[in-house]
Amino acid sequence: MKLSLKFFCVAYIIVLLSTGIGGFFMINNINNTLFNAQTEKVNTAINYAANSFTAFSDVSFGEMEKDQIKSIKNQIKSALNGTVYELNILDSNTIEKEYLTLKDNSYKSSFLKQENKIIMKSVCKIGNGNNSYFIVALSDFTDIKNQCDLFLRLYGIVVFAISAISGFLLFCLTKKITTPLQKLTKATDEIALGNFGERVNIKTSDYEIKNLSESFNSMSLAIEQKITEIQEETKKRDVFVSDFTHELKTPMTSIIGYSQMLSSYALSDDEKRKAANAINNEAKRLEKLSLQLLDLYVYKNENIELENINLLEIEDKLNATLKFLAIKYDVLYSVKFSEQTVLANSVLLLSLLYNLADNAFKASNPKSMVEIYSEIKNDDIIICVKDLGKGISKENIKYLTEPFYREDKSRSRKLGGAGLGLSLCKEIALLHDTNLNFETEKDKGTTVSFLLKRGLKNE
Repeated sequence: MKLSLKFFCVAYIIVLLSTGIGGFFMINNINNTLFNAQTEKVNTAINYAANSFTAFSDVSFGEMEKDQIKSIKNQIKSALNGTVYELNILDSNTIEKEYLTLKDNSYKSSFLKQENKIIMKSVCKIGNGNNSYFIVALSDFTDIKNQCDLFLRLYGIVVFAISAISGFLLFCLTKKITTPLQKLTKATDEIALGNFGERVNIKTSDYEIKNLSESFNSMSLAIEQKITEIQEETKKRDVFVSDFTHELKTPMTSIIGYSQMLSSYALSDDEKRKAANAINNEAKRLEKLSLQLLDLYVYKNENIELENINLLEIEDKLNATLKFLAIKYDVLYSVKFSEQTVLANSVLLLSLLYNLADNAFKASNPKSMVEIYSEIKNDDIIICVKDLGKGISKENIKYLTEPFYREDKSRSRKLGGAGLGLSLCKEIALLHDTNLNFETEKDKGTTVSFLLKRGLKNE
């Protein structure tokens, strides 16, 4: 059964039962009150009639004559003001046998139906010496019965009206409550079909429903983002495999080709030497590629301990490392760090700066300058590597740290790069709880920077 139908039925039954049972007891109580009030009034009249007759009979001494009884009856009846519409005084010979057993000064009442009337018959027995007389009073309860019937009819109309109105209101309320749930169900089905960005637009003042819809939208957004991340990660892996295969293909083709030449052709000593050198160079290229891939894997799965390092020590080591690299690419460079202590791992920090400098040297024109320097920003130290080279297209910046990505593929391949340097830099930066920031302009150069936390000075 649908929740809306279940809610409607339960609520409607509760309304009907509470209205029906409560109203029934109320009407029944009113009717009983009316009957009891009229009955009490009649009983009072009977008592008055009995007392009056007793008073007259005490005066009469002995058996009363019919005319005397008639006179007493008329006097009593006129004093009852219509409470009793018929009053008779009977003796033991004329009263019904069922009333003969009554005790003196007691009475018995019963209701009779005469045609369309409801009559209350009250019989009171009065002892008078050796004689007994019976006062028989008839009271009309038809008006009371009609009033009770009217109340019941009115109550039936009211119950029907309440049932119809409450049913309509409950239906509207049920629909209002369950419509958002139906929207959420439909949206859930859409997500199950693969439409992960499905949202619900529910305008309601009900806190629970509003909170549920907002939570659903947040969940849908999180699922969409997660699926997008998974898709992008899958795409990156496919690109990685494709690029890795491509990177392997070129040196392997050269190695296989030159090795076949050495084994299949009669070559001169000079040709053999060139073929052997080519095989050696390509093998070193494969070795470098495998080592970089290993480093990339290790960095992604490593936890490092950071220590307090003086930047001037890093400056000296970096100068010694970059000296021959600068000669190789025919560029100028400067390393100028302030005397500050940073929280870092010295080996990884040197590797990060070396790879950034290597990329800057490759991007620079001959004889141009590459600057490596530090700046102070609040409690952090900014490390910058700046070149005056070709720059990077803004739309390609987000791809720079992807494995095997190279903006100028032909130039990078000629310089021996495999596109893993910045990927390694990214992972080292993450280990230092920081990120690489690229500021670049086409044909004017690039500045790569990252933050390091300030360390404690050694005493």
